Amino acid sequence: MMLVEYFKVTRVESWLGWILSFGFGSIFLSLPPPERFLTVLFAFSLATASIFILNQYFDRKEDRENPFKSNMPVASGRITPHTALIFSLSLITLCLVLITLVDINLLSLFLIYLVLGTAYSAPPFRLKSVPVVDFVVSGVGAGFMPFLMGLKLTSKPSFDTSFIILGVMPLVLIHCGGHIIQAVGDYEADSKTGVHTFVVTFGRKNGVVVAGLMFLLAGLLPFTYSAFGLLSHSHLLLFLAVFFLSVPLIKRYVATLKDPSAKNVIIIQKTAIKYGVIGIMVMLMYILLVKLCGF
Repeated sequence: MMLVEYFKVTRVESWLGWILSFGFGSIFLSLPPPERFLTVLFAFSLATASIFILNQYFDRKEDRENPFKSNMPVASGRITPHTALIFSLSLITLCLVLITLVDINLLSLFLIYLVLGTAYSAPPFRLKSVPVVDFVVSGVGAGFMPFLMGLKLTSKPSFDTSFIILGVMPLVLIHCGGHIIQAVGDYEADSKTGVHTFVVTFGRKNGVVVAGLMFLLAGLLPFTYSAFGLLSHSHLLLFLAVFFLSVPLIKRYVATLKDPSAKNVIIIQKTAIKYGVIGIMVMLMYILLVKLCGF
């Protein structure tokens, strides 16, 4: 049973979108060697798991006040804070050793990723309690950094920075919006414990509206790129397929907009996991097909 708790504390289901960002970056320019990809992906997973464990360690007080998070391993006491901290540091150590052995040139990116993820929850920085900075850091940490880490797996000596920024922008916007939706669900616990997130400062309704605008912009960007000749029209079929997969999410978003309660946030998150896995597989398989067939 203890092994199950160790797995639960890593909260794998909460960072599927981070895997998408890493996977998308790794095949954005060219395909890396499979063994290199899998090894660095494992190291990335260790780093991400450690960040989520540290988040529970530093947020255990707030999580105990949250009816939907109070049953998590650290908040409930099934894993002690000391044990969680040791487990997280062990994963970080294993990750850094692995990256040093595989490619020391990736080490700086992993260190930045870990520092940013830690500063989000840990004092004295506690970036999650700084309005606007909270969701921007989440977008960078969950969207841009994993994408960049995946990008560095390829052997391309140089790349067009503006091209990279355009490619990663939809991911960053989706992660920013997703973070705001999460903060809507945490509103009551954060308010009670004095965590001044964007949602606590500006209200749940406004938070849902801002998140919706970010999702909308992320969905429109590929069509905008195509209109300006930056993306082939033939690739728009992929985004139309993703749009149809997003219909259940759109319905749940509308319900959350009408009633921005923690209950509706939980429902939209479960829906996102269910259809998000399918969407991630469709997108990655399509991109792989494009790279392999050269069209």
